[in-house]
Amino acid sequence: MEMTQGFILVGKNPGLFVLGEPTHDRMDLDEKHRALPDPATTKAYILPPGQGIIIKKGTWHDFPVSCGLPVSAFILNTEEVVEALASMPSAAPMNHGDCFKLRLSDHWDFTLKFPDPRPFVQKLGLVPTPIAQPLMGPEGYGAGMRREEVAPGWGSGARVLVVPVVNVEVFTPGCGGPAIQPHLQSVPELANKGWRDYGNRRGLQRLAQMFKEVGIPATAVINSEAAQLSYVAKALKSSGWELGAHGLNNSSGNAKMTRAEEEAHFKRCLDDLEASLGTRPATWLTPGFSVTERTPEIAAKSGVKAFLDFVDDDVPYDIVHSESGARTLCLPYCMETNDFSLVLTKNFDARQYAQAIEDHVRQLAKEPGEKVVCLGMHTFVAGTPARVLALSEAFGRLKACPEVR
Repeated sequence: MEMTQGFILVGKNPGLFVLGEPTHDRMDLDEKHRALPDPATTKAYILPPGQGIIIKKGTWHDFPVSCGLPVSAFILNTEEVVEALASMPSAAPMNHGDCFKLRLSDHWDFTLKFPDPRPFVQKLGLVPTPIAQPLMGPEGYGAGMRREEVAPGWGSGARVLVVPVVNVEVFTPGCGGPAIQPHLQSVPELANKGWRDYGNRRGLQRLAQMFKEVGIPATAVINSEAAQLSYVAKALKSSGWELGAHGLNNSSGNAKMTRAEEEAHFKRCLDDLEASLGTRPATWLTPGFSVTERTPEIAAKSGVKAFLDFVDDDVPYDIVHSESGARTLCLPYCMETNDFSLVLTKNFDARQYAQAIEDHVRQLAKEPGEKVVCLGMHTFVAGTPARVLALSEAFGRLKACPEVR
């Protein structure tokens, strides 16, 4: 086998190689594409530390890259490759016998994406220490975003501001979703899908009626595809709730989107909800917390005034984009009172679920300062008859507390 280069990883850390099968002798390609890698046969490989690889002549490749920690390699070159590299004053495309280099951005109008290798190498024990995962910017609130505290007095005299947030969701057919009986996996699957659909057909209307009766304002965060269902749009328009945005559907989030894709995603969701409901949402919750580092910035620039993706406090705060000045108010979305957490994870019954919410709010009311608690609800969980009954009684008791609003 003729080789052009070999690599031996030295030290304690693995390396990632992107390799493409040779194309120079493929008769199914024209002359132009024989001088380019074939995306369909280009793959990423992880090589453990202390191991080596010999590159067959014609194989598309680059130098090993880090899997999160610094990588060092001992490189073996043929004499022709050494001569070619020595003749280059700086890194640039070249055609020198066995040494053929190109810059893919000059030829491709797309980008190859591979999964993040860090969780993979950590899970397999290929790295000696944990690898830090990327943060949401320096402060954890998104790239270029900084936190600013809200001045005291925002509660207008209330000790605790309660914000019920009703998630109105749909899921791509055949892609699954939350389940009341997870063991049912046949396709087509009727029971769990029907349970979720029941939430939009009956649970939504039941929750809307309950909040009217107890006199508590609520916010709905809505998949734009859900709002295209006539019975959902009708219930939301008559609810009297604030109507917020929750992406296109709950089977797809923002993670792994490019900036252009994410900006288009926000615009499409907000435009579609405005067309379906007659009002443009100013509140946003990303489906499944599936975000990018840019999500808070793009939300603020898209006109979102209240952002629910962060869960790290009991008080509201602003996040501001340092470069553009775009600003949005963060209302922490409480995980402890979320119906998924209490019902689907902890298996609380209806009374336990409502009591946990009441206890959470009452404790906050005892503490100094103003607090906010967003109660995450889903039409197919909180909207069942038993839970609505228990919730209505708990909210009735909380309304009698002068510190709670």
